[in-house]
Amino acid sequence: MLRKLAEGSKGLKTMTGERAVSPVISTVIITATLLIILVVASFIATSMLEIQIQNSEFEQAKTAMLLLDKTIIDVSLRPGAAGSVQFNQRSGGIGLYKGGVINISIVSSLGVNSITVESYVVKYRGGSMVSTAEANLTELGGLLVDMSKPLGYVRIEVGGGAWIVLDYNRVRVIENRDLKTVDIYLISLKPGTFRGSGTVTVRVQNKGVRTLYQGKLAGNSILRVEVDERYGERILQGNLTVRVLEIPIEVSIM
Repeated sequence: MLRKLAEGSKGLKTMTGERAVSPVISTVIITATLLIILVVASFIATSMLEIQIQNSEFEQAKTAMLLLDKTIIDVSLRPGAAGSVQFNQRSGGIGLYKGGVINISIVSSLGVNSITVESYVVKYRGGSMVSTAEANLTELGGLLVDMSKPLGYVRIEVGGGAWIVLDYNRVRVIENRDLKTVDIYLISLKPGTFRGSGTVTVRVQNKGVRTLYQGKLAGNSILRVEVDERYGERILQGNLTVRVLEIPIEVSIM
């Protein structure tokens, strides 16, 4: 009898003959399952919050880049003037990058005159979780523009991440038929001081106007501007005095 009782005490059986699970084991399994669910839910919630924060920061950077464009245009009109705009670099980052070469050629009966200017562009890199598509934030008016078109071009690029890009790879042509003059303006960004992290201030300053070329044109002439693989042309008619003016803008990130 005692042997039978001992053998029966080695495990509990249900009424169907199956061995019952210990309450302690059941508690451990339920607790572990709930803990896994909690960890997964917490990870998803954290990821969703981070995506929202990074997208919000990217939207703020778009507004700041448009403001930076307006600030650069404003200081370009006044030699020595300066301005600044703040950018948040929690998940992204802003910098000045080489942006190609601007080639300006003036072809007339008197010969060919070429001017080359190295260009820089401002780029803001969004966080790794930013989702966006390529878009123009300002109008792209070609490589030769008049007073009705902007010199700056702000856009979103997608490649190796999400980027907000600002460049001035174009020229403005102002022709005065009464004075028989043609002024060709371009803004060139120049690297300044770079330091700081987190929330930074992008400071821009007009370093003065430089005359890159001044001369006479006879008869009909061709003004050609090339940037990378793009080009634009314009016919200049008559005997004209032409000037190519560069407005260097120093860009510092502090």
